[in-house]
Amino acid sequence: MSSHFLRRYRPSLPVALLALAVIAYAVGFSVLTIVRYAAFEARALDMGNLNQAIWNTAHGNWFHLTNQPGTVNRLSLHVEPILLPIAALYRLYPAPPLLLALQAVVVALGALPLFALARHQLKNAWAGLAFALVYLLNPTIQAANWLEFHPVTLVPTLILAAFYAIVRERPGQFAFYAVLAASCKEEIGLLVAMLGAYVWIIRRRPRWGLLTATLAAGWAFFAVLGIQHFFADGNIHWSRYGYLGDSPGAMVWSLLTRPDLVWAQLVAADAGGYLWALLWPTALLALLAPEVLLLALPSLAINLLADFPPMHEVHTLIYAAPALPFALAAAVMGAARLLRLLPRRAQSAAPWVIAAVVLLLGGVDQRLHGYLPGSGNYMALTVTDHHRRAAAILAQIPPDAAVSAQDRLNPHVSGRETVYIFPRVEDADTVLLDVTGPAWPLHPSDLRAQVDTLLAQGFGIAAADDGYLLLRRGVAQQALPPSFFTAWQRPAAAPRADFQVRFGEGAAALTLLDAQVATDRYGELVTTLTWQSAAPPADDLRFYIAYLAPDGAALHDSEFYPPTAVLWYPTSQWTARVPVAVQTLPWTLDADRFTLAVGVYAGERWAEGARLPITQQTPAIPPLEGGTLARLGAYTRDGRGGWQPVDMAATPPALPLTARFGEAVQLTGADWGRPAAESLRLTLHWQARGPVDFDYAIFAHLLDAQGNRVAQLDWQPQDALGKLPMRLWEPGWPVVDTQLLPMPADLPAGEYTLWVGLYDWQTGARLPVVAGSPVEQDALLISTIRLEAPRR
Repeated sequence: MSSHFLRRYRPSLPVALLALAVIAYAVGFSVLTIVRYAAFEARALDMGNLNQAIWNTAHGNWFHLTNQPGTVNRLSLHVEPILLPIAALYRLYPAPPLLLALQAVVVALGALPLFALARHQLKNAWAGLAFALVYLLNPTIQAANWLEFHPVTLVPTLILAAFYAIVRERPGQFAFYAVLAASCKEEIGLLVAMLGAYVWIIRRRPRWGLLTATLAAGWAFFAVLGIQHFFADGNIHWSRYGYLGDSPGAMVWSLLTRPDLVWAQLVAADAGGYLWALLWPTALLALLAPEVLLLALPSLAINLLADFPPMHEVHTLIYAAPALPFALAAAVMGAARLLRLLPRRAQSAAPWVIAAVVLLLGGVDQRLHGYLPGSGNYMALTVTDHHRRAAAILAQIPPDAAVSAQDRLNPHVSGRETVYIFPRVEDADTVLLDVTGPAWPLHPSDLRAQVDTLLAQGFGIAAADDGYLLLRRGVAQQALPPSFFTAWQRPAAAPRADFQVRFGEGAAALTLLDAQVATDRYGELVTTLTWQSAAPPADDLRFYIAYLAPDGAALHDSEFYPPTAVLWYPTSQWTARVPVAVQTLPWTLDADRFTLAVGVYAGERWAEGARLPITQQTPAIPPLEGGTLARLGAYTRDGRGGWQPVDMAATPPALPLTARFGEAVQLTGADWGRPAAESLRLTLHWQARGPVDFDYAIFAHLLDAQGNRVAQLDWQPQDALGKLPMRLWEPGWPVVDTQLLPMPADLPAGEYTLWVGLYDWQTGARLPVVAGSPVEQDALLISTIRLEAPRR
């Protein structure tokens, strides 16, 4: 492809830099996407589907597909004849990494026609290089390249090559690239038809243009209304436009007669934001060549008129990729038009300015939304030992086996005649599972039940290692081997001196050695607890892991979504003194702060189960729920998508106090901030001298000079980890309680006094202040506060 784009040009520094950039992109995205595949991040839809269809085509069973329910041929989903020559390559290396490397190379080559177009139009090789680099840095093309393999991802390169052939008046080259582009997906024929209209109307080549438009549009309609209708009784994606009507004809009629429906959908899809995201990285230059930008209209309409939100994404999925080449080509043509409008004396410098601006904006776009290291959508993936251990399992699956495999395992076994997405089994004789993580589309408990059902219905364990299960019909083995449990076992390590929690008594007690809070690669919260037992408990115990709000309510807990270790490696099977990792399944927590709480119990539910008491905890944080629920720490969002621990170290109060309420409750200090527009930040430092007999409430009153109450707050006490009723206070444990005292907006300037006390929330009776002063009506004066006006 590169020869006809770069011929006639002598080697130059811009060309050399372009070649290096293209090679770097091709190699870089080949590595990124192959590592993604090796880390089991590719999905059955669509990597598994495409790999199976291509593998079967390579073996003479054209487009055969079983991976999607109700589908026996890829043509019922999409019409992609380009899979035929790709299948020929599969005779050399029949595996998904070939598809990923091929895709990266073809995408990288798209920089060449854009470079040639910009160089030709702007008469400046450096400007051509700038536009080529902006293409390689563009998050839209990177997103499509990153998201496994799709033939439509090849379209931008082919469209740019076809458009360059139009500009250079090369019908033969245009026909070659246009045919390849139209073969990538059924709807791309409409884009090629738009190119034909451009040749006919704008370039004034009616024969060439009209022939192209007629053939390309005819192919698109035949692919959708003919081929897909034959294999699937119509395009399965029509439902995305169901608000327009129940048939293609009704939809077209609504488009012509119901502008209100169209407008409402464009607003819902944020069409303005979609176009802005496509155009601003090239300084909106595409708007100066609207006749080129409008060639993307079929893709824009297909995406924005669908009521399927993923199709409205510009930076994260594949759908916007076919529109991108028109935005970039229009930017080049718009820049050329701008040059012609400038005074002659400015035309020599203008290409350099344009090149600098688009390269700067392209770099910003990459930093915000790109997929290279350090950019907004970059995902650092590691091929772990767990991933590598799958190879031995995969090697035991016969090539002619009919396999049912989980979503992320599915692509790795999809090079065969029959493959299903588990839990669809049907006539499969082999089932491949990884039970260590989320069990989509099943609930983890349902996955365990499904495996038990298969084992009872003639399947046996052909192989099991590190959480992987290979089941096969007719195999007698039913028991899980010891190697299966290594997924949860951890090497012994020196115990932490600053952390340990023991549940229960005696040799069967469980000791929590470590607790780690993190986010996975998708930004979801994951907690890993490392446990150890001196001897396996006689009963199977469960772990209650909860994320608590400051008021003590559970934001999320593990009862509905249990850790996989509970289901597959019960405590009764643990090995003495071998640490075991119990990891929560990922969860998106809709909160900015939580307290991690953990309990151990026997039974089905935490509320009714037999709980193990906490017999030792370092540090000695007061537990909840009768000494059975350990609070391990509080966490807040760190601003980078993760969580950071709240520092529980108490700082000395600004105002030390020696007050005492009753016999057991001490107030050792107080802090307050400058009164803000709506509240006064108040921190009280409490401590228990001994057991507290009642859960007293706290009040804070703000009085004016006449003794009138102008602001107040009543609450149950809390420490740095959240709500902590007084009966749970451990003697000597510092309870640092921070609250916001609401302030009336119309409160005049002047001096006010702040009073604090405790009371029985059932009767309203106040607990006497037996030490400290000044005191009035069993309330302690904290300070005189002066309010300045205005406070806003």
